[in-house]
Amino acid sequence: MKKYWFWIALILLTIISLIFEFTMSHNSEHHNWWSSIPAFWIIFGFLGCVLLVIFSKTIGKLFLDRKEDYYDDK
Repeated sequence: MKKYWFWIALILLTIISLIFEFTMSHNSEHHNWWSSIPAFWIIFGFLGCVLLVIFSKTIGKLFLDRKEDYYDDK
């Protein structure tokens, strides 16, 4: 039951964040070209998290995983 409420809260916070992103007024002066793209920082943060997870799983597979019989006597 706790996980159910967690996902509901996560979805609600995401929807609220997107509503604020598209309805709140922004500074008309953009210092960078990406600042004019709506929801850029939301997408950037999500993709950064996904890439971090993929990178850490790859590093873990390369350096930390051992064969099942690694500790068996030879």
